[in-house]
Amino acid sequence: MVLENFEIGIIGAGDMGMLYARRFKQAGYAVNICDTPDRYSELQAKYGHLGLNILRDGYAVSRRSDFIIYSVPAVNIGRIVEEYGRATKMGAIVAGQTSVKTPEIQAFEKYLPDDVHIVTCHSMHGPNIDTKGQPLAIIRYRSDDKHYRMAVEALSALESRVIYLTYEEHDRITADTQAATHLS
Repeated sequence: MVLENFEIGIIGAGDMGMLYARRFKQAGYAVNICDTPDRYSELQAKYGHLGLNILRDGYAVSRRSDFIIYSVPAVNIGRIVEEYGRATKMGAIVAGQTSVKTPEIQAFEKYLPDDVHIVTCHSMHGPNIDTKGQPLAIIRYRSDDKHYRMAVEALSALESRVIYLTYEEHDRITADTQAATHLS
């Protein structure tokens, strides 16, 4: 089910951001997306035919979106949330796509308004793999029940296999997985 009059915003039009944008659009959502302002014309030319609302910057995405996903490199999350977080629509839901959640949660706590709901996520696969059936961690950090259910419903458009975790559990699992990968 698509949430009616519910706009999804994605800040970061890299490979994962575009994967999410396509999936949400296919499900019937209005999708607002941006990257760095200098890429605006490039994104219009490359993706304008997809029916996405390609916007100039994160301010425009944040002001009009009901669910905002920061799809940016983990190393940049603090700087980007600091820049655009204050423009977040009142009562919006905010998530991030970073593979390490502690710095993301810290940035959200520091730079987002108190009236924003934080229900973050992490698709535990790369951008060249379809989201269908792949693991998706959903992390409820600061949200009432209504907005949490809305976030879960919107994320169901990805058709992923959902795992509910805290951000601490997520970071412990990803650290253990990365250590095992590097040791083998």
